[in-house]
Amino acid sequence: MKNGSAYPKFQLMENSHDQIIHMYNAVYRGYINYYSFAHNHSRLVSTLHYTLLTSCAKLLAAKFKLRTKAKVFKKFGRFLSGPSSSFVRPVYSTNYLDFKVNTKPIIANLFATHKSVASLKELACTLCGSLYKVEMHHIRKMADLKPKTSKVDRTMIRARRKQIPLCRKCHMEKHHNKDQ
Repeated sequence: MKNGSAYPKFQLMENSHDQIIHMYNAVYRGYINYYSFAHNHSRLVSTLHYTLLTSCAKLLAAKFKLRTKAKVFKKFGRFLSGPSSSFVRPVYSTNYLDFKVNTKPIIANLFATHKSVASLKELACTLCGSLYKVEMHHIRKMADLKPKTSKVDRTMIRARRKQIPLCRKCHMEKHHNKDQ
């Protein structure tokens, strides 16, 4: 919003129509999920939907040189439909106890090049193999390791990792410098 009205996000202008719609939908879903427990959820949905839809229409008008929002809505329809996407339709009613949790992490799939051992469930302690109360032991830099005095440090050097899983007992022994 700029001066009380929706303003286009010109940084997205170089993207395709579908990419622009996708980015606006992501922003919309993020706000709606964050405020899904608010008592005035339906009012927020309508305001946010109108603002983002208007901003997107102004951006598409600039991108396709259509000049007005009315021409954009006439060309692409009420939800600014592109070749394979359209703007999210608003849902005004919600169950305030319905947590928006997705078991498949989208961000990890977009940006991770490999799965880290630290992100896996059911880790076992590297030293004793225990599955009970496993924590991650972290260091700042590999140069801080002392392999001659610590079994944990030798293991970290061998694995070339700055973090390894340790059970609570082994972790506390490491921090209290007891032959670990």
